[in-house]
Amino acid sequence: MKYWSSIFVLCLTLSFSTVGAQTTIEKKELVRVGPAFIDEYVKSYYAQIAGLSVSSIQNVQLYESIIKWLGTPYRYAGKTLGGIDCSGLVNKLIRAGFDLESQGNSVSLYKQCTPLKKTELAEGDLVFFKTRSQNISHVGLYLGENKFVHSSRSNGVIISDLESPYYKRTFYKGGRLISQEEWQKKL
Repeated sequence: MKYWSSIFVLCLTLSFSTVGAQTTIEKKELVRVGPAFIDEYVKSYYAQIAGLSVSSIQNVQLYESIIKWLGTPYRYAGKTLGGIDCSGLVNKLIRAGFDLESQGNSVSLYKQCTPLKKTELAEGDLVFFKTRSQNISHVGLYLGENKFVHSSRSNGVIISDLESPYYKRTFYKGGRLISQEEWQKKL
């Protein structure tokens, strides 16, 4: 809903500014070219925030949800805008961006995935880290171009780069969520 209301406001703004500047444009023409322009505008906005190229933004709903969570403080086992942990954030983003159900902590999420190398990652895949021990202890959602969103203990929900020294050192593997049918077979 927020996405469409933002588009409506943008359309009104563009319509009024365009009509004032150039009265020869017909309303019919604006409607025909409007949605494509707006999609690119929205993708451009999200790309700037995430530090990505516009062409790498595929799932606008995912980024709409990410924007909502950015800056939320870290809270162990939290699941609200008042505080959220890494797995809680990933589960919320998977539901909002892909309409899939996932649950559990970072170890449980890893077990629900097909492992991937860093070079195989795509938007929506999960990235796993061993930050405190030999066990998986952190998870994020991969966005593209080495960027991922996660809830860090020190900074809350942020977008980070896999090539930064800390995450490069602690990165374990990527993973792609498997279907519910495949998950049931594994149990």
